[in-house]
Amino acid sequence: LSVSFSSGVTSDVTWDESLLVGLEGALLGCAYYLLSCRSCGLTVGFILYSSGSDLAYLRGLFCFFKDSIICYVLKSQIIIEASKVNFPAVTLKE
Repeated sequence: LSVSFSSGVTSDVTWDESLLVGLEGALLGCAYYLLSCRSCGLTVGFILYSSGSDLAYLRGLFCFFKDSIICYVLKSQIIIEASKVNFPAVTLKE
């Protein structure tokens, strides 16, 4: 999965109350809620509700598709697609 995740979001991100089930790809068999941008209405990610053990560490987190978000780089004051940003690897502790 090419996602970035967070434990919280601003009010600019909403999620559907309908629980979806992945029928193919990386979310096959997983139950999740879609995340949307309140301003433009585009789908920007998901909240994983249930999954197999391989994705269990993402349950309950806000997962954003890197190709659906943009980042503002503070030091250089530029806007760049998240898919082009090198996010440092982080290990989640249980």
